[in-house]
Amino acid sequence: MKAQKLKLALSLVLIVFGAVSVPFFISDTNTAQPQASGFLIDFGDWNVTWTEMDMQTNQNPFDALSTACKENNFTSSIEDGTVKEINGVSSDGTYSWNLWTISKNSLTWVKESSPQNIDLSKYTIAAWAYTDGSGTPTVAVDNSGRSIYGYPQAQRTVTLAPAITEMIAALRAVETLVGTDMYSTYPASVVAGQNNGTIKILGDYLNPSFEQIVAAAPDMVFCDGSIYTHHIATDKLRNVGINTVLLYWGADVQEIMDNIYIVGVAIGYGMRALEVISTIEHAMDGVTGAISEHVNAQSVRVMLALTPDKSPWVSGSDTYVSDLTSIVNGDNVFSFLSGWSQVNSEQVISQNPSVIILLTTNYMSNQSDYDSMINSLSAEWRTTDAYKNGNIYLVTGAAGNMSTLPGPRFIQLMELTARILNPDIFNDIKMPKYIGDNYEDFLSFTKDLDFKN
Repeated sequence: MKAQKLKLALSLVLIVFGAVSVPFFISDTNTAQPQASGFLIDFGDWNVTWTEMDMQTNQNPFDALSTACKENNFTSSIEDGTVKEINGVSSDGTYSWNLWTISKNSLTWVKESSPQNIDLSKYTIAAWAYTDGSGTPTVAVDNSGRSIYGYPQAQRTVTLAPAITEMIAALRAVETLVGTDMYSTYPASVVAGQNNGTIKILGDYLNPSFEQIVAAAPDMVFCDGSIYTHHIATDKLRNVGINTVLLYWGADVQEIMDNIYIVGVAIGYGMRALEVISTIEHAMDGVTGAISEHVNAQSVRVMLALTPDKSPWVSGSDTYVSDLTSIVNGDNVFSFLSGWSQVNSEQVISQNPSVIILLTTNYMSNQSDYDSMINSLSAEWRTTDAYKNGNIYLVTGAAGNMSTLPGPRFIQLMELTARILNPDIFNDIKMPKYIGDNYEDFLSFTKDLDFKN
């Protein structure tokens, strides 16, 4: 138990010191491993068709569209240099078909105003996409700027972060796993594979073992873009010919969903990825719909902390925990900070949260440990409305571990948070002040997710 608590406590440290330590950059990968060449038609809502083609001979965007439509038996209509319709989906007053590109060494889609002047061979990827005025196409490159399309069906995968391992499980692809980092301890099927030797442990989260990864003979490796050493590992693995995808940080709900989609597409489980995304979106609609029915519901001032220390580490903006809290009627009192930040006791007083949610693994989920935590709080914490009104919640054990991981179970943390912040709306289940390994007992919208493989 002591070793397990140490391991889980370390995972909390990693989200603070890992995610805040990586400067933004695009990996300068120059390998003998070429990127797949092809073109996208994006109908919106994750409905994307990839067509492999030689962009040197399909440099013109309209020629590429014609080739893609012919390959997929789609109709299309072009009038005066403007795409009006693809496969029965027509431009209207809100949505329209436009050419979008991602330049080499970039992560960002750019809408091209003069598609007739574009040479597609100069870009990493391009798409005709159906979007509204503020929309952008579906994610198409990983965090190193490399296309996520065109990889062969994966048979032997390696994941170097717990959240990514959970994505593989949600995709029902645990049977492809041959290696993980040492902190991947969910779901049980992964642990069983680690115990029987079919899944090797290939170093820790911050320092994956290059030699052990290569020895596992994977045909696909997934790295975490929030960790500097994973950027280095991505380049090294690609240089020896191993397909490697560098995922995004998971700093908000959209990035988590993008990462699920990327993993699914890259290993050939794209349809299952869409099922997972649909399941999450349906559950999210249930939770947010219940809140939206109460038009007079007031936002709740909340502090999200990793420790109950006098000067705690708290979530600012740019964390998925803050993002999901805002979605369920929470007002993060430290949203003016970025990422996970340590604040002083005077800031705790001045921000005066109405609710405090402590995300940790340092306590057992029982009344004795909860009372011990409350009794240890500093005088500054005791001035808050959260303390005075008995609104300090301890999320620990398996629930605390889950809260550190920007993976598919974020939706379950979202429901727990919604119930904590809105007890009058979600009054079918009475929330205790401490939630641990039994966290699923306090869920309804997200209780039966099929993410355990």
